[in-house]
Amino acid sequence: MNIDVHTIIAPLLCYSVNHQPSAYNHCSKQFLGVRLLRHRERLSSELENILSSLLYSLNLQRVYYGWWIVFASMIVLAVGAGIYWLGFGVFFMPLANEFSTSRTALSGVIAITQLEGGLLGPVGGYLVDRFGPRRMMFIGVGIMGFGFLWMSVVESLVMFYLVYLLLISVGMSIGIRVPALVAPTNWFVKKRGIALGIATSGVGLGGVIVPILGWLIINMGWRPSAAIAGLVIWVVGIPLASVMRHRPEQYGLLPDGRIATSSIAPQLADAGGDDSIRTEVITPSDKSDGEATYSIGEALRTPVFWLLSVVFGLRQLIIGAIGLHQVPFLIGIGINPQMAAVVLGMTALTSILGRLGFGWLADRIPARFVMAITIGLAALGPLILAYVTEWWHLIFFVLVYGVGWGGGATTMSIVRADYFGRRAFGTISGMMDFVQMFGLVLGPVFAGFVYDMTESYYIAFIVFAISGTLGAALMVFLRPPQQSII
Repeated sequence: MNIDVHTIIAPLLCYSVNHQPSAYNHCSKQFLGVRLLRHRERLSSELENILSSLLYSLNLQRVYYGWWIVFASMIVLAVGAGIYWLGFGVFFMPLANEFSTSRTALSGVIAITQLEGGLLGPVGGYLVDRFGPRRMMFIGVGIMGFGFLWMSVVESLVMFYLVYLLLISVGMSIGIRVPALVAPTNWFVKKRGIALGIATSGVGLGGVIVPILGWLIINMGWRPSAAIAGLVIWVVGIPLASVMRHRPEQYGLLPDGRIATSSIAPQLADAGGDDSIRTEVITPSDKSDGEATYSIGEALRTPVFWLLSVVFGLRQLIIGAIGLHQVPFLIGIGINPQMAAVVLGMTALTSILGRLGFGWLADRIPARFVMAITIGLAALGPLILAYVTEWWHLIFFVLVYGVGWGGGATTMSIVRADYFGRRAFGTISGMMDFVQMFGLVLGPVFAGFVYDMTESYYIAFIVFAISGTLGAALMVFLRPPQQSII
């Protein structure tokens, strides 16, 4: 077939305006005449083959869609963590100076936020289980971004409390934290550890955002920085929300990229361009026989649920307090604010090693042992801080605490899924968050109170080290509950 470039491009340009096969026929007649019409089907087939070959060469056709969900979760968690979980520590001192308030009072907003998050946990988990992670992420990201924009113009501590609690915290909970953990969990079973490790490594990557946020606050002020943060949340979060899907079974797939027959699984119904789904044939012995399938009611009736909540709460005493007070503590011992933000960012980046490493390990040994190790490492963090006298001591803190914190964040979700299954994972996780919130609520306030009373964090750090040690010891003995699988 001898057709010049113009004869190919012209009808395609015309067609791009109309988007209908009949319009293409009209354009073809107009620009090419009868000759091209005879070869249209052949040309279309050739273009499809070229595109298919290109996708195959990039390995996109063989990528299980669950990995795209993991990637999207990682990025959105990086933004959420860098701006919300980790970033608030950078906002802490400017806000305290702006509103002339004590560290205890400002820590109170975090305590109330954690209380609110615990109360919203069962609701957010149910909403994700009921409506899917994509819809809830769209809603939550929109609310959270608007919250940061409003935060940039608040004029009182009371208004800051309201905006942070009713918009930023709610949006983060229902739009990022819950959907970005539930979706990867539902798409993987045998590879759940490494999948969640990759997804939650986004929190560590969020550490890159912290020094940038610190630089913006120092050079532009906290108000413009808050507005920029809100826009970033929208720009990144909204497109990634469109990638989220609820369960692989809804699209003819099984977890880990396997299907029950040799037939090709259907394309994702509304994913657009999901020719890239990779599937595998499995035999009955490969299936996830024995996977727990607890409902929320059944889970609540097991003692293990409540004991796990207590253990996780003891861990959260450390995580909540260190996350908020690390930067103020470092500034108090003579580290400049920019360097303090860098240390916080390095701690987050180091956590990636724990998230990936312990996620990989949890696929190979009982998750309770992995969880116990991570809690023990996290407990060493405040113990190191209690005796810091030189800046280089912080290297040990970053390595030990960062790995333990990251590994525990990943393994906590793995333990929940392994013990209670995917059936009501979002709701069960939310209910457990509600129970274990005592750690996130009490930790920051206790640390702030100790500092205001003694002008030192020493006592608080020792208490946190003890609570973590106790939690690690208890975790070793918490085996999965027994359930009859019919």
